[in-house]
Amino acid sequence: MFFKTSTLLLALVALAAAAPSSGIAPSASLIDFMMHSQSLRTATTLNMHCFDWYLPILKGHSDKYEENYKVCAEKFNAAKWLIDTSYGIARNGITSKAKETCDALMRCEYEKENTKAFECYSKTAPEQSVILNTIGNNATDLNKQLIGELALIDFDLDVCQTTAERVYKEDSAASFEELNACLENDNWSQPTTTVSN
Repeated sequence: MFFKTSTLLLALVALAAAAPSSGIAPSASLIDFMMHSQSLRTATTLNMHCFDWYLPILKGHSDKYEENYKVCAEKFNAAKWLIDTSYGIARNGITSKAKETCDALMRCEYEKENTKAFECYSKTAPEQSVILNTIGNNATDLNKQLIGELALIDFDLDVCQTTAERVYKEDSAASFEELNACLENDNWSQPTTTVSN
């Protein structure tokens, strides 16, 4: 009994090391395997060579998933940077116009006589309010465009991450099935061919 318990504990620790660390629910495949593997629950002895063979394969699936997930994030960040950068000129133009509008109104402050200051404000404010309305309309349009472009790359990121997760789950599920079959085969011996991930 001690041997079986310690063997299961070693298997659990080793399989946990093969689970991905980001994106996917923590080692869901591992938990499913440990909970549902008839071989692990009923075996009096376990062929540890199965673990020697399949743990690096499972780790390879995990590493590939981590790499694919990272590529998704890098593509998203690069696309977001390009989008943000492409709107920089428009933002600077709006900022410049807003400052010019404020400066035009602030010049009225320097009039010495109140009547001249009021005349300046009454003449300048309507002119500048037209500019401010244009700034507001342009900013609204640009923001809608920006939100639309960001939504597209958010969608692309979601598709990329979902694909990476699906590939990981399919590949690791197949390897867990092979591991389970291996554990149930007392005559299994490690293949001599090299497995590439």
